[in-house]
Amino acid sequence: MARLPLPDQQPFTPRLSGAGSLRRELEALLAVAPPGADRRTFRRLTLEANAAGKGSASMRAWAWKRLSLRYLLDPALPEFRTFEAAMRGTESPTERGLICFLMLSRTDRLFREVTLELVSPKIPSPGALIDPAEVEDAVREIRQRRRSPWSDQTVAGERSHLLSALKDFGVLCGAREKRTCCPAPGAATAVFAAHLARLEGLPDRQVLGSRWFRLLGLAEAAVVDLLYAATRERALDFRIQADVVELSLPEVASA
Repeated sequence: MARLPLPDQQPFTPRLSGAGSLRRELEALLAVAPPGADRRTFRRLTLEANAAGKGSASMRAWAWKRLSLRYLLDPALPEFRTFEAAMRGTESPTERGLICFLMLSRTDRLFREVTLELVSPKIPSPGALIDPAEVEDAVREIRQRRRSPWSDQTVAGERSHLLSALKDFGVLCGAREKRTCCPAPGAATAVFAAHLARLEGLPDRQVLGSRWFRLLGLAEAAVVDLLYAATRERALDFRIQADVVELSLPEVASA
């Protein structure tokens, strides 16, 4: 069975050094792909049907490589199945942006850890300034710690596209200056975040404090409120009494 490495076992790779989120291309591809499409279908739609809207064969190949790295596009992986279900389960652009944000965070450890360190703690304060220099310093520090052979140009590209991706996802706002927005996760985001926590093996109690909710800037009390709201919408089933947590998530069909 195909599996992703666990989050703390993933390598650090500067995947955003040459391009941003590709959210527009992803959503265009999902719009034409039939539900339950396999990896070969996603590849054919990108390379042959030009679903991502690229002007040449080389750009279509470029798009396929980066989309499949960022968003998997492989129903053999449970992370993608839960992602696709979440994306198809909401019409809200805000929700879809946050779901894409969590998916890129799952596939890209460098993006995830820099965001958790510098951006997520500021999300509860809308309008907080995100300093690009601090983002670049964080990437440089990881480069040094991991002894990675990334060039200064690669580091600068990673900083630039990391910030632009967060804007694409609705986490940051602004053109010249990037400031925190006030993203409002709903039931679809809550279900996907909880699935990601479960897929890394966390028990129900630890789901509440998992990195997937912390990425959204949510403290545990806010996670509880979000899960209760999702329960009222019948998107999942959540109960908490003292330290006992019961969380039931919708099943996602296997590949």
